[in-house]
Amino acid sequence: MTTDPNFPIESGIAPLVFEMKRLGVFEPCWSCEGHNDPNGNLWKIPRVWFYCDSVVQVRLLSDVIKNLKVDQLTVATWQVCLTFSDDDNPATTFSLEPEIGPGAQFGLAELQSDIQAITDFLPSKMAEKAKHLAARSGI
Repeated sequence: MTTDPNFPIESGIAPLVFEMKRLGVFEPCWSCEGHNDPNGNLWKIPRVWFYCDSVVQVRLLSDVIKNLKVDQLTVATWQVCLTFSDDDNPATTFSLEPEIGPGAQFGLAELQSDIQAITDFLPSKMAEKAKHLAARSGI
């Protein structure tokens, strides 16, 4: 989240950032709602960078995101990437972002619609996936 009034969370990504934080396992640290260039072409993709101490939770998030695409609830294929925030920060950072390949047939409006779908389904789908994983692993 942010305490810097010069860099507030952008309104187009804020609901997803807050939903990820509300789950209690992800610690968002940076986000972008996505932006077009002056010609209206996608310039910056939407994404949320976050910390997470549990790779199981990251796995569940990745599974949920992939299933939203399979269920045609998102236009783009979204992914969880491993990244880092700063050269002097040893903590592992993850990024939830769309996978943009050559010939992508969607723009910022569709990606921002995906953000809303991810926000809407994230809590219930994470709980569902966690319950399923626990049952299969005998926990």
